[in-house]
Amino acid sequence: MTTEPAPVQGLRGVAVALALLAAGGLLIHLAWHPPGLPGAPENPANWIPLVFGVAGVAMVPLLILSGRAWLAGYLINGFGVIVGTVTMAWHSISSWHGVPGPADLLLHSNLPMILLLLPKVVIGQRVLYHYRPRGAGRMFTGAWWLRHFIYLAAVFAAGVLLRRLGS
Repeated sequence: MTTEPAPVQGLRGVAVALALLAAGGLLIHLAWHPPGLPGAPENPANWIPLVFGVAGVAMVPLLILSGRAWLAGYLINGFGVIVGTVTMAWHSISSWHGVPGPADLLLHSNLPMILLLLPKVVIGQRVLYHYRPRGAGRMFTGAWWLRHFIYLAAVFAAGVLLRRLGS
């Protein structure tokens, strides 16, 4: 007989998988784009993946396993994937000169890192269906996440365009 509350049973592996994926992504990002030391010139955008990475390693698994705050962990995980995907895609696209070929898309872009990030959404769905076996209606479906991905990408693209027009 176990003393563990029923809602948490079966989620330890899911929480560990999310933490390991977040740790791997955080280490990859720190190796390529370190946020820098205080007073050093840096790109402030490098702090965004640091914050999401630390949250993914430390907060998301604890929130998911807490039972009461699982939805916060689920949303932080999902929106972290969206923000990471949009910003990595933009970083790749903005560095292209001319029309990219297949080798550029597959090997000289952030596509491999984006593909490593996307399983976090699938694993996060496991959390949703653990706590809500019948789902959440129209919320948190694949279409819901896709819609929010498009919204964030559009806002990001508008911000980039407005910044370029202003300079």
